[in-house]
Amino acid sequence: MDERLSRLKSARAGNILGAPKVDYGFLPGHQPFPMLLRPRAAGLIPGEWVKGNAAELEEKVKRHGAVLFRDFHIDTVERFQDFIRVFDAQPLEYKQRSSPRYEVARNVYHSTTYPADQPINMHSENSYARKWAMRILFCCIQPAAVQGETPIADTRVVLRHLREATREKFRELGVRYVRHIAPNLGLSWQEIFQTKDRAAVEEECRNSGMAYEWKDEQRLVLSWTQEAIHVHPVTGEEVWFNHAFFFNKYALPEEVLISLVSDDELPFNTFFGDGTPISLSEIEDIRSAYHYSTVCFPWQKGDLLYMDNMLTAHGRSPYEGDRQILVSML
Repeated sequence: MDERLSRLKSARAGNILGAPKVDYGFLPGHQPFPMLLRPRAAGLIPGEWVKGNAAELEEKVKRHGAVLFRDFHIDTVERFQDFIRVFDAQPLEYKQRSSPRYEVARNVYHSTTYPADQPINMHSENSYARKWAMRILFCCIQPAAVQGETPIADTRVVLRHLREATREKFRELGVRYVRHIAPNLGLSWQEIFQTKDRAAVEEECRNSGMAYEWKDEQRLVLSWTQEAIHVHPVTGEEVWFNHAFFFNKYALPEEVLISLVSDDELPFNTFFGDGTPISLSEIEDIRSAYHYSTVCFPWQKGDLLYMDNMLTAHGRSPYEGDRQILVSML
């Protein structure tokens, strides 16, 4: 009898020790995106959990595109760095920049310094480049007093919401990017390429398949063509992964667009891969597809959003008050 009781106690202890340490769920009204992950008890170190459950986490990300860690209190730069360190992949430097950001720790950036009263359109990070991060992490150190959300959209769903004619045209032709770099026209080439060496810029352009033309010491025009619809290397699914909408002139506010004398005043513009213009109706089709695919939820202090960059697009709502959202790319 004593032996059977001992075995029963051991079995119960094993069940307790083997019990799940986290709960999976979804945000109210947002099932099944993103996946919500919460600790069952206070004190669980998120990085330690990831170490022991990396395959499980990656399976959730592959299926859902994004996992929101909540109530883990990842609310300082140091805690964010500690979380990042558990991954085998190294954080990436933000190269070929399209928006201003400042580094708060090595390869950890403030999400953007874009004006607070303006939204940031939906996009997939660095999808205009030849190389991009497969994972992107956002960490909420301080939520805004008003709004300031980071809307997200499943790029598989975005693709399905496009009109067939739009989808097939981009599938056939791809997207062509044109970038004008000049004083008082967005970022300088030194900031974009993180170098002051023109030869290094030219080498990077050649390696990235970009045509380049120097107009003078500070003025540079770049152009290159890429696929608009990609096949995800792990899931094998087609995804809408590009900056065709984000960089297009018709995505600009109307008051900005009507003030332009020439498209050469645009830091960016996009075309179909054969150089023909993307029409306003086609841009509005993309805007609509993002709208119907987007999920928006308020940040909570200490939240961490872990996303597959190819499966999940993101943007930013306008905001008021202090807001500190950090980002790192793996």
